[in-house]
Amino acid sequence: MLQWLANWASRHAPTPEKHAERALNELRMALFQAEQRVLDAQMHAAYYRSRITFCEQVLQSGIEQVSDQRKDPIDAARAVPPSPALKVAAAAPRS
Repeated sequence: MLQWLANWASRHAPTPEKHAERALNELRMALFQAEQRVLDAQMHAAYYRSRITFCEQVLQSGIEQVSDQRKDPIDAARAVPPSPALKVAAAAPRS
C-alpha cells in the first residue's frame, strides 16, 4: 500500500511543467477576455462617435437636412469616421 501511495504521489506531483501548462491555459483565457473587453470598448466608442457626429450635423444643418442625408445609406456610411484598428496578439505555437 505504501509503495502504491509513493508511486501515485510521484506521478501526480506538481512539477514545473504541470504548473506551466496550467498557467498557460489560464493566461490564454485571460488574454481572450482582455481582447473581448477591447472589442466591446471599441464598439461602445464607435457608437458614441456616431452619436456625436449626428448631433454635430444636426447643430450645423438642422434635422431635416440630416434626416434626408441618412436616408441615403452610402452617404451615411461615409459620414461616420473610421475607428482605430485592433491589433490582435499572435498565439504561440503549441507543442
